[in-house]
Amino acid sequence: MQSLYTDIPSLTALTVRSIHLNHFGPCLTLRIDLPEFPQNPPPSWVDAELDQFQCHLEFIAIENLELRGWIPDDDRANLELHVRSHNKIFARMESSGFHLSFVASDSILVGHMSAYKALPNGSDSGPHQFVRKLDAKKYDAIPPVYEKTFHEHI
Repeated sequence: MQSLYTDIPSLTALTVRSIHLNHFGPCLTLRIDLPEFPQNPPPSWVDAELDQFQCHLEFIAIENLELRGWIPDDDRANLELHVRSHNKIFARMESSGFHLSFVASDSILVGHMSAYKALPNGSDSGPHQFVRKLDAKKYDAIPPVYEKTFHEHI
């Protein structure tokens, strides 16, 4: 991700695409669209005129999970991360109709990074170009939620 962005991207005005809970760990994975497209996209992204960047954030050793509400399609959420003692962080994500908070390990994995062209209806169901070679070989779009090899592993 460092090669794509010259500055750390903002975690405000995120589009939350999915929240996946996995009891192994326990862990929580957010699939999000960042509000800013990378400053240094690969040439293939520029050639294809892609304009949205999506990634998964995986949090492990989840404790004190609280989830309320839902996210309408046009709502944006802000993610706040606060350092706690003993290698822990407190994460809070909120929007007008949604609240998610939890404590987790301070090791956050970023994966399944991809770019796509925004569809008129705001959907991300169109073709994606993935950063990681294995993802690019296996997928040309976001697979269905039951595809565990994608949604449960980064």
